[in-house]
Amino acid sequence: MKKACFAFLALALAGCVTSPEITAWNMANDVSTPAGYQNFVDRYPNSGHADEARKMVVKSKMEQLQKIDTVGECIRVIKTNPDPNISATVADLALKATPKETSVVALYDFLTYFKGHSGSSAVRSRLEDLEFKVASEQPSPGAMEYFLLRYPQSRFAAEGQKLLAEKSYEQAKEWGNQFGFKAFLQNFPESQHAAEVRGWLKPVKPSSSAASDTGKTLAQFVDKSPWLKRHGCALYLSEQIRNNQGNVDSLRHAIYTLENGATPEDISEDCSSASLSTKPGTSGNITEALQIMTRTEGLRKELANQWKTYGQRDEMAKTASRASAKVADELESAELSEEVLGSGPLGGLDVGREKGSLSARKALERFNAMESAIARDREEIKHLLLETDAMYKPLQRYITNCLTAGQLPGGGP
Repeated sequence: MKKACFAFLALALAGCVTSPEITAWNMANDVSTPAGYQNFVDRYPNSGHADEARKMVVKSKMEQLQKIDTVGECIRVIKTNPDPNISATVADLALKATPKETSVVALYDFLTYFKGHSGSSAVRSRLEDLEFKVASEQPSPGAMEYFLLRYPQSRFAAEGQKLLAEKSYEQAKEWGNQFGFKAFLQNFPESQHAAEVRGWLKPVKPSSSAASDTGKTLAQFVDKSPWLKRHGCALYLSEQIRNNQGNVDSLRHAIYTLENGATPEDISEDCSSASLSTKPGTSGNITEALQIMTRTEGLRKELANQWKTYGQRDEMAKTASRASAKVADELESAELSEEVLGSGPLGGLDVGREKGSLSARKALERFNAMESAIARDREEIKHLLLETDAMYKPLQRYITNCLTAGQLPGGGP
């Protein structure tokens, strides 16, 4: 009897030791990670522990998810592991993290990846708060202008308009340019600074540009102007928000990306049916402004090319100067050694013949002079670029303030 019991025990122990399935299960429990349990299920789908392993996969994932405390981390989880069993939990965790979220992009991602979540309205409110704060802190008016394009009916609209007026006034004063003054008065004719800015305007002759040519001139300019295409697209999308057309989250996100340098082709929203036209009373003036802008952009491009070319020349001159200085130093050392130690190829030069080190020094002087001349030319180009920018930016502001967005006949919604 004892022998039979010992034999049975030996067989049982041998089975435990040699069973790969039991070994794998014990290892999965030791590791206790979603990957470990999933690996067990993949290897032994029909095991008696398979259902328990599957439950442990979900449990382990949930335990790891509970440690996530930022919207960005939640988005990364959904991007890399779009498991419908955890999506609701991830969305709730993301919502929980939104009150302390400081990334505009992360909040837009929430509205994209968790579309239709019951907490979306709270996220929109947080996003509006954050975007208004960011725009308010920017010294230039551009950020506030784009904020109001995204939120034309914002609860911050009145405060935003006041800030935009103040920032625009400070910018116009800093520019000291007639087009900048006109742009300010177009947007804020009733501002407390309006009378002061009108006093800065100089009398001008009536424009000779025919108003009938404005539409054609504008269309031709828009075709060649990436920045005006971008602005026109933003105006068009803002009108859709104002008219409650389309998905407001997608429209705002598109305007945000346009503000940050995207082109109409980069965004999901379609601006192909957008049409730019002039505001009443600006046709003749904007035609002249577009003509000046065309010349200004041509000069700007030419100066930028010159700056690049002279930069390359400057680098070549510096390289040549360094090489000449090195050669001169090495030749002087060699010549001095031969004078001290005796005659040789360098020390045996004929009387009156110029030493190699002296020739190298003269070459160095020529390269240094060339370097100085290039530096002077670059400084002049820089000065001209700054002067051109002083005209370019106010012109941009004036032109965009003269325009409104519409829809081409037969266009989309």
